[in-house]
This record gives sequence, structure tokens and C-alpha cells, in this order.
Amino acid sequence: MKLLIALDVVERRPDSPPLRDALRRMLSASDDDVANELWDADGGPEIVTRTARRLALPAARPPEIVGRWGDTMLGIADVVATYRHVLEKAPAAWRDLILDALAAAPRHGSDGFDQYFGIPGVLPRPWAVKQGWSESPRDVVLHTSGLVGDGWRFVVVVLASFPVGTDWATAAAAVNDEVTALAPGL
Repeated sequence: MKLLIALDVVERRPDSPPLRDALRRMLSASDDDVANELWDADGGPEIVTRTARRLALPAARPPEIVGRWGDTMLGIADVVATYRHVLEKAPAAWRDLILDALAAAPRHGSDGFDQYFGIPGVLPRPWAVKQGWSESPRDVVLHTSGLVGDGWRFVVVVLASFPVGTDWATAAAAVNDEVTALAPGL
């Protein structure tokens, strides 16, 4: 969802230099505070609706609970289309900012979570990733997605949901196994 928020900002406020640093933090360190501020400032669920229409994302749906942007529904094809949009249609300066932020993802997110699972845990650089994690009364979620290889040749997406109570290490190991299974084709 943070990529959709960033692309909405790029579309609606392309001449807003103060947002550049905030977007970098939101994308590289997965900063929820920045995402919360932009979500609230830019219409919340309307971000999903606008961006899904513009990028032609067939499965994208706003969250059932307005303030929970992390519960936005996206299909794998939606995530792939979002990365393709960044590569092929985003204005060059913003594309570079987004890709540089994703390629500079630190080991730990702004909340201290170890985001080196999946792509950054298994595949060698170059990669530019957006990791996701959450825990709710319904499930434990761990997503890894990004661009890998020279020239960002491949888009890799693993969206994983686990039963409540699954520990993070078990979930990360399962996501790592999925990426490992994909690795020979990359």
C-alpha cells in the first residue's frame, strides 16, 4: 500500500520537494507514521480508488476499516502492475526516488522489525524491495515484493498470510522458502 500512497503523491503533488524525504523514509524503512499522515491528508480510501483506477488494478479494494490502510486488498497482479508503472510510467525524478528508496531498504524498519526476509533474505543484490508485515485478530501477514536483477529485470511478489499465533520466525522462514523456490528462474 505504501507504493500506492507514494504514487498518489507523485500524481497529485509532483512539485512538493518537502515530501521527497518523507517518501524515502516511508518506502525504505517502511515508516508507518509517514504513511498515516499521507493517508489522512490525501483522503484515505480515495487513494486506493484513484490509484487503482489510474493503474488499472483489478483486485485493489480499500480497507473495510477506513484508518487501516495496511488492510487494503491487492492481488499479486496488482502489485506487479504497480512495479511496472514505477518502471515504465512514473516521471523519471520520482521513479529514481522510489527505486533508490526501495534499493536502500535498511535491515530494520522504522519500528525495529527485521525486514530482511524473502527477497533481501534470500536473493543477492541488486534488489529494490517493499516489505510488509502486520498482525491482526484475523491473521499474521508477511509480504515481500520488489524488483531484482540487473536493470530490474524481474518483479518478485510473495504475499503470505498465516494463522493467528504464528511467530515471525516461522512466517519469515516460509516466505524465504517461497523466494528460494523462485530463485532458479531469476
